[in-house]
Amino acid sequence: MKPAADRALFRLLYKRRVTTIVEIGLGTGQRAERMIRLAMKLGDGLVRYTGIDLFEARPPFSPGLTYKCAHRLLMATGAQVKLVPGDPLSALGRVANGLRGTDLLIVSADQDEAALSRAWFFVPRMLHADSRICLEEPQAGNKGTRFRVIQPEDVELLAAAGSLKSAA
Repeated sequence: MKPAADRALFRLLYKRRVTTIVEIGLGTGQRAERMIRLAMKLGDGLVRYTGIDLFEARPPFSPGLTYKCAHRLLMATGAQVKLVPGDPLSALGRVANGLRGTDLLIVSADQDEAALSRAWFFVPRMLHADSRICLEEPQAGNKGTRFRVIQPEDVELLAAAGSLKSAA
């Protein structure tokens, strides 16, 4: 399975029954499409996916999908798909209350650090005790990225740290 960094996500999908996925930063959308299809195959076929991305507002050097292309690609999976344009802070500020019960939250490595650090404030209300959060992080020496899985209780620390940064 390519890229190698995504293997951790797919292992997590095999271990847990995931029906609600939120992804911040879609990139090309291929990972999202594969995750949705696998989750539908392993579960009862009902998967809710929410993708948060800048879409057309992405910087020119950052590859990604337009809103329309992402919608077309992901709707073809048969999942309930909701796409939310914006950076993590503005998008989660608008939709976090409607994302309660999220099983898997994925945060791509290409996110603006300032917006993401303040956006953690909204994440705890989305999670339940068995939720998993996967943070994509660059590896040293330009060796690609890897995912680090954090627990819902660790999000409280990230949320508090983001609140402290915005207050400073």
